[in-house]
Amino acid sequence: LIAAAILPLTLFGVVVILVRGSVGGPAADPTVGRVLLFAIAVVVTLAIITSYALAGDLLGPLKSVASAVDRVSAGDLSTPIQVAGEDELARLADSHNRLAADLERRNRELGRILAAIDEVSPRDSVAALVDRTAADATSAFALIDAVVVMGDPSNLEREDVVPGVSRPLRAVLRAGGEDLGVLVGRLPATRRWERADQDLLELFASEMAAAIRNAQLFATVEAQNQQLLELDAAKDDFLRGVSHNLQTPLTSIRAYAEQLELVRPDRRLGIIGEQSERLSRMVRQLLTVTRLESGALRPRTEVVSLATRVRKAWEALGADDVPFTLDDDAGGWLAVADADQLDQVLWALLDNAVKYGGGTPVRAAIGVDAGLDAAAGRVRVTIRDNGPGVAAEDVGRLFGRFQRGEGSEQPVHLRRWQWRCAEQPQRHRMDVLRHLRQHGLRDGPGNGQRHEPGVGHPGPEGRFHEVHRPAEQRQPLHLVRRSPAARRR
Repeated sequence: LIAAAILPLTLFGVVVILVRGSVGGPAADPTVGRVLLFAIAVVVTLAIITSYALAGDLLGPLKSVASAVDRVSAGDLSTPIQVAGEDELARLADSHNRLAADLERRNRELGRILAAIDEVSPRDSVAALVDRTAADATSAFALIDAVVVMGDPSNLEREDVVPGVSRPLRAVLRAGGEDLGVLVGRLPATRRWERADQDLLELFASEMAAAIRNAQLFATVEAQNQQLLELDAAKDDFLRGVSHNLQTPLTSIRAYAEQLELVRPDRRLGIIGEQSERLSRMVRQLLTVTRLESGALRPRTEVVSLATRVRKAWEALGADDVPFTLDDDAGGWLAVADADQLDQVLWALLDNAVKYGGGTPVRAAIGVDAGLDAAAGRVRVTIRDNGPGVAAEDVGRLFGRFQRGEGSEQPVHLRRWQWRCAEQPQRHRMDVLRHLRQHGLRDGPGNGQRHEPGVGHPGPEGRFHEVHRPAEQRQPLHLVRRSPAARRR
């Protein structure tokens, strides 16, 4: 502006001075030249002042626009640009104000959308989520109305946009590449709807579609779980009914057989009584397995002597024709465990040793692991027989449920007790050491097997000491030391 105002006038003055000097000659009056130079200086000064004033008037709105852009970059969208007039700067300010207002509105809509999505739960029903999607879209985007139509979106025709009439909106609910439905609504005719607004509506529709899909999957899983619970309850009722219906005639058969044997001793009557008692035990064991599977069987801990429990389990077998020895090297340690469940494991191990030991001696040994500190010690019960052993190919399924070994002469030790001993630790955290998996195999006649259910933790003299171990070790049972007085008793 300054150059445009000064340069033409300066050039004109210089030309006048040069022309006058060449025409007037030496006799020309020098005053005229001085006046002309003074006039040029005055005009230049006025031009500079005027140019600065005009530049300030033009730069003021530009500075306001720059400051507003900086505020928008910082997140402040509430302060508009005030520029009077209808020139280009005024139109630029109006465009900026509209952009800031749209950004602020979309930020509010995004906040409402996020709040609506955050309140969604997979436990909500599909119908409730469909109604909620329409209601949240209406409130978030300030629509006249909105509705969600489930099904194929292509079955719903698109509406044309008519000026002066409420604008139809549409967004497909898509989750996992599958179209679940379509969200349709109407926008007031005075509202502007840009591509960014449509993208925001489609984002909301996709998030709600994912929530609806999750709700459908959750409802399916819940229905399946309910069916499983009903089937499990029906199974328990069936087993209880079978147990009751079997125990009643078995009790009568056993009682009559015992009475007849008293009057007329007969080995066949004894066999009837023995087999009926065996069948009664099998029924009770079936119920125990059912309670283990359902988690209804809870441990009831008490202080027990392992040696006493082993002797009682052996006496319950009644295997008088099989030699049995018990070596108690526990040094007076008592276990805190569920006595009934411990008896079941011991009875199963001893029964297995008698059945498949071929009449060979059965030995039980109780001892404390050596070389372990007081915080990691453990009492071990080892039951050894001299039966045929377990073949290497049977180890992988040794503790599977209802498994039998494959042997040339007789089935080996893969019977009901393996599953019982493997299940007890998982249900009640008893540490049954699976020796066949940890210490190798002996698969020849006379080599037999050794099974070691380990429990406990050596504690200080005369008091309880609880074990705190990681869950995967499954060794929460603990021991208590017997005092000298308790030993005498």
